Amino acid sequence: MERVMAFDTTFTAENRAPNTPGGQRFDNEIGVAWTVNMLQEVKSFIIQTFSLSPEKERDLISWYLEDFDGAAYSSNNEIHVSAGWLNGLAQPGDSSTLKFELQGVMYHEMTHNWQNNLGDYGGDQYFRGIIEGIATWMELAAGFGIDPKVKGGNWYDGYTNTAYFLDWIQSTKIDSFVNRLNQRMGLLQWNNDFFLQITGTDVDTLWSEYQASF
Repeated sequence: MERVMAFDTTFTAENRAPNTPGGQRFDNEIGVAWTVNMLQEVKSFIIQTFSLSPEKERDLISWYLEDFDGAAYSSNNEIHVSAGWLNGLAQPGDSSTLKFELQGVMYHEMTHNWQNNLGDYGGDQYFRGIIEGIATWMELAAGFGIDPKVKGGNWYDGYTNTAYFLDWIQSTKIDSFVNRLNQRMGLLQWNNDFFLQITGTDVDTLWSEYQASF
């Protein structure tokens, strides 16, 4: 059964870099209306995926295309996207690929607005890795491509390395693992034992098994 969203969110989008190549591509190939509709679609998927947790109330999410180095980031209910980065996502005129790649990254950035986050992002490398790993996993779960899987590293590296690890646990150990993990992260301060409590196996053993699966 599809979950009914508890709160309406207003999305706005603004091109603050209209004179850059990326800003011009946004106006010509993407547009504000498509962006707003896309963000609503992304929110709906995230809320369904985090179905075990109460929906966080977000009255307004503002999306900005701006001229800065980097790709995209979320802060204080705002999503900032680099015009230069957007311009490099696809060949000129390939609007379908441009939209696809942009939407994939928005699953990551939008997840930060609705995921549970009881922990110390700045001071706890394990918690920080899980926060970023869940956000990248959301891209994967929604059917969007992320960087290739590689062997090695640590389970708390965040982003791609952690995302594939979480996906492996969900596919081989317990259904809805990420949903269950996010639920626990809304009830208690982060603890590495969450893996043990949910799966019955500690995280280091899980990581060793995952590495052996390559």
